[in-house]
Amino acid sequence: MSTALEKEWKRLLAKEEKLLFSADNKKETKLDEKIKEITGKIEEKIPEKLEATLDTAFYKAFLLIFEKGTGVIEKTFKGEELQLEFQVNDFRVDKKATRRSLRKVDAAGKKSKLLNSVVTTAEGIGLGVLGIGVPDIPVFLSMLLKGMYEMTASYGYDYNKKEEQILILRMITAGLADGAEKRKADRMVEEWMGFVPATEGLTFEEEVKRASEALSNAMLMAKFIQGLPVVGAAGGMSNPIVYQKVSQYAALKYKKRYLAAKRQGV
Repeated sequence: MSTALEKEWKRLLAKEEKLLFSADNKKETKLDEKIKEITGKIEEKIPEKLEATLDTAFYKAFLLIFEKGTGVIEKTFKGEELQLEFQVNDFRVDKKATRRSLRKVDAAGKKSKLLNSVVTTAEGIGLGVLGIGVPDIPVFLSMLLKGMYEMTASYGYDYNKKEEQILILRMITAGLADGAEKRKADRMVEEWMGFVPATEGLTFEEEVKRASEALSNAMLMAKFIQGLPVVGAAGGMSNPIVYQKVSQYAALKYKKRYLAAKRQGV
């Protein structure tokens, strides 16, 4: 087996454990305590129905996009080119797995991640200034799924398959989880990829519900603030933060999935 492949595998596992360990052992600083105090006061002003409204909005947006919106999203990026680029880079790895050839595989995903992050920032702040919060959810979710679709295609997988969409949903849930919940959500991703035995089977709708609740919890306060004219720009900043958390986690997992296949000679 290639030495470069094994080294890259070990680097990835160390990076993965660092990400999960930091979630397990996150310590609060004085700034964190102050922020919590401020956010606590804001949370008291958030209408009780807003969380349920967000859950429902994300849930409906997911189902709508998966059913009718994927074709529209596909028009915003060059999926066939990403697939072709992957095939070329994958061929290079099969010929000779070096650190350079392995890094080439995930280069396309990194480029799209950066571009989409910039767009979500502009979209979030722009709508926030106008005092638009909840109505921008389909727009943001489309950008998030666009990034996930690009990453999926960059590693040679088909995001149109229901099974792949379940993985995307689980990655979104795990990417936004914290503490013990992150370990639990990460295990469900690992189960899907076959790295650990499966213990729980959920329907597609249940997977959508979990991802919707994860996004709702991550953006609840921001969407409340974003709905306030002028100060709403601050709430709009949550879009790129959420996008970065999800894409960072997903990039790590897609690379792990690819490297595992190469180590097994697939």
